[in-house]
Amino acid sequence: MENKDKIIQNLLEKWVSNVIDKENLEKKLKSGKILRIKFWIDPTGSQVHIWHAVPILKLREFQKLGHQVVIVIWDATAQVWDTSDKTAERPMLTREETLANAKDYLAQFGKILDINKVEVRFNSERMDKTSFNSVWELAKNFSVAEMLDRDNFSKRYKEGVRISLQEFLYPVMQWYDSVMLNADVELGWNDQYFNLLAGRRLQEAFWQEKQDIMTFSLIEWTDGRKMSKTYKNFVGLNFSANEMFVKIMEIGDNLIIKYFESCTPLYFDEIEIYKKRLDSGENPRNIKIALAKEVVKLYHWETGALEWEAYFEKVLKDGIVPDEKDIEKIDIEEQNEELPLVTVLVKSGLCNNSSEARNALSGNSVKVNNEIQTDPKFMIILDKKNYTLLQVGKKKFKMVR
Repeated sequence: MENKDKIIQNLLEKWVSNVIDKENLEKKLKSGKILRIKFWIDPTGSQVHIWHAVPILKLREFQKLGHQVVIVIWDATAQVWDTSDKTAERPMLTREETLANAKDYLAQFGKILDINKVEVRFNSERMDKTSFNSVWELAKNFSVAEMLDRDNFSKRYKEGVRISLQEFLYPVMQWYDSVMLNADVELGWNDQYFNLLAGRRLQEAFWQEKQDIMTFSLIEWTDGRKMSKTYKNFVGLNFSANEMFVKIMEIGDNLIIKYFESCTPLYFDEIEIYKKRLDSGENPRNIKIALAKEVVKLYHWETGALEWEAYFEKVLKDGIVPDEKDIEKIDIEEQNEELPLVTVLVKSGLCNNSSEARNALSGNSVKVNNEIQTDPKFMIILDKKNYTLLQVGKKKFKMVR
């Protein structure tokens, strides 16, 4: 087994924003006690990207130390949607949709975790049986003022935007998971900090030892926005090895070390070597190739690293078009059957905005089905069956329909 102290340091400090209570958690990790590590997933989609995988890499480290990972699938509450980082109500999903999404999530998490050793739970197990009296008992632990203090609720309240009572009750039901599972540790994002603390409060109300919590910051893309399927600026776990490699090579040089810390299992001393190489003035491209190898190796371990690098070299240097299977496919939801090329370049995520798209066109950097296109008013036919191949520069490709 790898050095236990090294794993613990990596676990508690690498790409971690907050740990409560760090001293207590470190003591428990060194005690030999088997801890129950809780992580929830809100199965409102099926595509997992490397930002989602940040806490999953932490769960992997907990598994290395012999602890019990518990993944809670919010199949019941996903039908309502979490409002922690939302500015409006969201439409409901069916139970069948949430279960299908959860199955896809777990399959992709299995690229990192020993999924056979994970305890998988569904919050419908208790929510489908929960009485109104139970909700009453839980809700009395929190005030309306506390709810309205949350940034998203506060903003909507001041702007007169409707907040349903259901949305207030939604997080209360989330927090109760920690009680039902008797969680020792819970992982989440910085914008879930309020929820995680509330879970501790409910455990205390039910005479349980309060869970320790770990939170993580978001990963940004080279466009300055958080990695998101909405912005089409993500690296999916289901991307092919070649597509993943090329996509990682698109990130800005200023993000290289951040991605080493957040998206790879490397230890601090290993990352420090790359940092020193960057600081010494070495070409960042060399370090970025090393990063891409580490990320791709994590999800496509059976493929040779040299093969990925050779593929990237051919795409970047020789100007070849990648194999169709290695190009991300985008479905653009539009009522119009045709859209201007500039609009499609932005909607597909190939360009961040219209100005960038026009600059690419004027610089002869855009190809449509392998033909250079310079007219921003050129219309793209959004065929429902056939894809149109778009290219910006030497290494950015998308297929749209």
